Amino acid sequence: MKTHQSRTIHARRRLRLATMLGASALAAPFSVTPALAQGAEASVDSNTIVVTAQRRAEAVEDVPMTVTVVTPETLSQLGVNSVRDLQNVTSGFSLNNSGTYPQPAIRGVTTTNSGSYENNVALWVDGLYQITPQVLNMDLPNVQSIQVLKGPQGALYGRNATGGAILLDTIDPGSSMKGNLEATYARFDDRRARGYVAGPLSDNVGFSIAGTYRKTDGYYKKVSLTDVTKTDGRTLGLEQESVRAKLKGELGALTATIGYNFTRASDPRGAYFTPFENLTAGFTPRNLGDVSEDAAVLDFKQHEGSLKLELDTGIGTLRSVTGYQHSSLVTTYDSDGRYSAFGLTGVANDTISDSLIFEDTWQENVDYTINAIKNLDLIIGGTYFNNKEKFGKGRENANYVFPNTPTSGPGTPFSAYRLASTSDYARTKEAFALFLDATFHVTDKLSINVGGRYSKETQDISAVKTSYCAVLTGCAALGATAITIPFGASRGQNYNATNGSTYSKFTPRASIRYEIAPRTNIYASYSQGFKAGEWNGVIPFDTAATWKQFGQIGQETIDAFEVGVKGAGHNYSFDLSGFYYNYHNLQVSSVQFVNGVTGVLLQTIPKAKIYGAEANFSYNVMENFKVNAGATWLHARYGDGAYYRGTSVNPAAAAFPNSVDPLRGATNVFIPPAWQDISHMQMVRAPDFSGFVGFEYKVPQGEGGLTFAGNLKYTSSYVVTDASIWGGESDASYTARKNAAVLAGQPVPAPNNQQTLQGTAYVGRANEQRARQSGYALVNASITWADPTDHYYVRVWGNNLTNKIYKVHYRPTTRTYAPIGEPLTFGGTVGYKF
Repeated sequence: MKTHQSRTIHARRRLRLATMLGASALAAPFSVTPALAQGAEASVDSNTIVVTAQRRAEAVEDVPMTVTVVTPETLSQLGVNSVRDLQNVTSGFSLNNSGTYPQPAIRGVTTTNSGSYENNVALWVDGLYQITPQVLNMDLPNVQSIQVLKGPQGALYGRNATGGAILLDTIDPGSSMKGNLEATYARFDDRRARGYVAGPLSDNVGFSIAGTYRKTDGYYKKVSLTDVTKTDGRTLGLEQESVRAKLKGELGALTATIGYNFTRASDPRGAYFTPFENLTAGFTPRNLGDVSEDAAVLDFKQHEGSLKLELDTGIGTLRSVTGYQHSSLVTTYDSDGRYSAFGLTGVANDTISDSLIFEDTWQENVDYTINAIKNLDLIIGGTYFNNKEKFGKGRENANYVFPNTPTSGPGTPFSAYRLASTSDYARTKEAFALFLDATFHVTDKLSINVGGRYSKETQDISAVKTSYCAVLTGCAALGATAITIPFGASRGQNYNATNGSTYSKFTPRASIRYEIAPRTNIYASYSQGFKAGEWNGVIPFDTAATWKQFGQIGQETIDAFEVGVKGAGHNYSFDLSGFYYNYHNLQVSSVQFVNGVTGVLLQTIPKAKIYGAEANFSYNVMENFKVNAGATWLHARYGDGAYYRGTSVNPAAAAFPNSVDPLRGATNVFIPPAWQDISHMQMVRAPDFSGFVGFEYKVPQGEGGLTFAGNLKYTSSYVVTDASIWGGESDASYTARKNAAVLAGQPVPAPNNQQTLQGTAYVGRANEQRARQSGYALVNASITWADPTDHYYVRVWGNNLTNKIYKVHYRPTTRTYAPIGEPLTFGGTVGYKF
């Protein structure tokens, strides 16, 4: 039993943490805060960090899971401009691409589904779930804190938190006026401006407004239109802009916050398909980073409105967060990845795809945090989610072919292309959940947590594909005029289907935490996460009858066990954890092209095992010298029965090598895809080791001074996007063997990975994973001068100082392409804060 004195100490500490959260730089969307609380220090002492990973305010060392917190100061000093850059200062976290969609990974848990699919690491911004992955590419204005929760978060954060969750919170209005304005100019004509202002309008009403703008010429090299063996200037430049506004008022026990956000990101780097390996006739060998696209557009816009209500009931806080999001995404790309020219390659390979996708999302998140029950922290809540997705009229994933006329050539306008097919679809997702979480403080030192969430999700999808010519080469006979309507059974075909599915899951969690010394805890936890199934919006292989077989995958789940120790003191903090995951029904995909249309072949891997260890620490060597470091050792492997339909090669076919590796010069075999046994191979985006070390050293001058900062991030070799290997067994051969085994009542056989390479000198490499990035290191650094009042500052900085060229996406299809990360970049920033 607790004594009266110990209960009082415990209560005071919790109250102090909650008060801190009200106005500190680490507030989060689920905190219990007065509307315009007076400013408070950000910690009990100089090194206490407050988080809301468990939907309540706690010191990070008291949370029985691994949580990485990144402060605004770290973001600025180390050049972290977007969620993508977090991987440089966060252990066990990475962010790559699959086609046009950014996809995060935490401890090897990720998705590779290309297209309009949700990720399995959930992103929450100001208490609202973000369904659209493009938000991950945005610059970060007025960031208050970023928390990366590692391990499945199904109980507290629900759907699509299989690998973890990212909580991003922006600055709330406070009782005093504050702001920050800055401008940046950097390599590649990179121009940025961003800032915010927040403060009171009256005693009970406050506001905040923030904006950001960025435009660059791009770091990719543009292949010359007149001489395709040379490059001429830069391309794939991006343009971003955003506005975020909040109005917050206190009405007695009720606090209300109204928010509006506008985001636009034109970032064509995701629409890049120029191949550099496994070329075929008519392709000029390219270096990584060379671009010869006829079209590359990726333009995302989102409007978001929100209303947050918080009511102090006397025994706790009842909270409601309501949000509506309307987004549009224009995607136009040349999947062929080269300039078209009459007589060069024939019409069949010269295609451009164009689409406009609209999404409308409503969500409601309600929770009741009760803190008046002796020795118990209780949270009860529920969520509702509704998302509708459809194509814009006239831009239904339209596929156009090159006008094969003597006047056509490189640079032919898109308007001259002929419509070959459209692939229209509409999808509705509706989900609700109820959850409960309770933490029992058995003694001052011992706490036990149990919780769980029941989730149910329904999906309805309809799709129709209309072909305006039986094959792409048939379009050439239809004349120079664009085709806009089907021509009947002889020249056109319609494939249509309607499907739906329902998914449900109970995701529990439990943990035990014991304080072995002041601010030092050991813990053990169990948690579960899930991601609902998905339907392919493009009917695979143009056959509606096989939609369920090739165009739908069931839900994935994960069971996670973790033990760890966490501690903090006046000048240090650390955590050390070990984890073990049982992963079931992993959602994976490969990309195929059928009649020129990009198709995603959704697949399921029955099981996988992930285990590893992670360590992070922060140490103030002296008053103005701080060191941070973190590392993750990971063993993530697919389990038995991991049979993947991927892209192999045929070394005997005519090839156009551009590599010293003969297999990278061979012809890809992708239709139909080969069957490949990837059991016990490394999972995608799961390097065996990754780690970082950084420092900040300040030479003070009044409140300002000179600050030196640097960061090194190392990642060992890993598979970037596609799980394919060099070998495999042909579809006809494996299907026949599998069917024979089933008829005979025998176990399903594994694909023979050596078949496609049989009789060649490369058969020994059949099991080698081909889409792999070798180990590499990234080095970032900055020097910042702030005037003695700490209002004005100037910063010079450099990212990727060793100019390492590395792949952020790697996909073998018709040919093999791989977009790259940003090379050496340097620039200067000037700013003013108050």
